[in-house]
Amino acid sequence: YDAAAKLAYESSDKSVAYADFKVQYEADAVALVKSKQPIDISIPYDAAAKLAYESSDKSMAYADFKVQYEADAVALVKSKQPIDIS
Repeated sequence: YDAAAKLAYESSDKSVAYADFKVQYEADAVALVKSKQPIDISIPYDAAAKLAYESSDKSMAYADFKVQYEADAVALVKSKQPIDIS
C-alpha cells in the first residue's frame, strides 16, 4: 500500500521523516487526482452550422442559415451514396 510513497521518499532528499513525507505525498496525490476530474468536452449538436455561420458573410439570420446549411449537408451526403443499379 505504501510502495509509491516509499519509492518517492527513497528518491527524495530525505529532508523530512518518512511519516511526514508520506502524509504530504498522499495529500499531493489526492489533490492531483481531484484536479484531473472529468471535464465536459461535449460538442453541441449544431456546432458545424454555427462554425459555418461564423465564417459566412452573415447575410441571413442564423436560424435561416442553419436550415439551409443542414439541407445542403444532407444533399451532399445523399449525393455521395452509391447508386443502386439493381
